[in-house]
Amino acid sequence: MSECVPVPGKVVVMTDEEGSISGELDVQLDGDGHGLVRYRNNATWLTIGNLDGRPPRTWDSIDELANAIDANKGAVDAAGNTIPFEA
Repeated sequence: MSECVPVPGKVVVMTDEEGSISGELDVQLDGDGHGLVRYRNNATWLTIGNLDGRPPRTWDSIDELANAIDANKGAVDAAGNTIPFEA
């Protein structure tokens, strides 16, 4: 496991286990480089996934993952719905 990094601000992330989660979140990488996310101050880690059912992508570093999530923060579709970060 990589270090745990808090994602600045409130974000929405798609998980394999729970669907989308939002709020103040922490991220880290598992041993295979897959992104994990949890609600801040919670012990349960969830795999960052996607709506397409594809295997989650891997990341080279926790910084790469955190920057990708930050870049997606605030994304909305044409109808104004929040678009969750997917991996």
